[in-house]
Amino acid sequence: MLLLQLEPLSRPVAITEMLILLAAAAFVGWLLARMIISGRISGLRASIAERQAELDDCRASRVVTAPVRAAAPIISNFSTPVSPVMPVPAKTARVAAVPPIQSAADNLKLIEGIGPKIEELLNADHIRTFAKLAATDPQHVATLLDAAGARFQIHDPATWPQQAAFARDGKWDELKVLQDRLTGGRG
Repeated sequence: MLLLQLEPLSRPVAITEMLILLAAAAFVGWLLARMIISGRISGLRASIAERQAELDDCRASRVVTAPVRAAAPIISNFSTPVSPVMPVPAKTARVAAVPPIQSAADNLKLIEGIGPKIEELLNADHIRTFAKLAATDPQHVATLLDAAGARFQIHDPATWPQQAAFARDGKWDELKVLQDRLTGGRG
């Protein structure tokens, strides 16, 4: 043991001892950090694998398999036909299910007696257009209003289908004349 025979307070020996202790502390710190971080990484990898399995299950439940027809090749002046699309390796491809297209909602608040909250009630019952409101029985609308509570029960939807029919057909002058006769949607 050469270090034990040296004078511990001499400057070169003290610096060497400090460097050795510093290197040992750095190594121990690195070792602890590596163990802690590797534990966190493995936990994150397990979490990612769980989320990936959930995502795959979700995608599988929302995907429909549909046959894909190959596009006709484009014939050109070259000796080989050129395909307009990349070839599909499988005979079927997965196509995501598309929800049905809904028509754009009309501004039902143009009907005398319908405000924002009543429009929300009608939209919740899939009445989003003038055409749908014109075809709806006023008694059905009255039932919706009664179910919504006391503040909606005071409204009378008797003229709403007629007003909606004018709006649907673009008869804005007739609608205006009718609305001038009404008070809060009532005749």
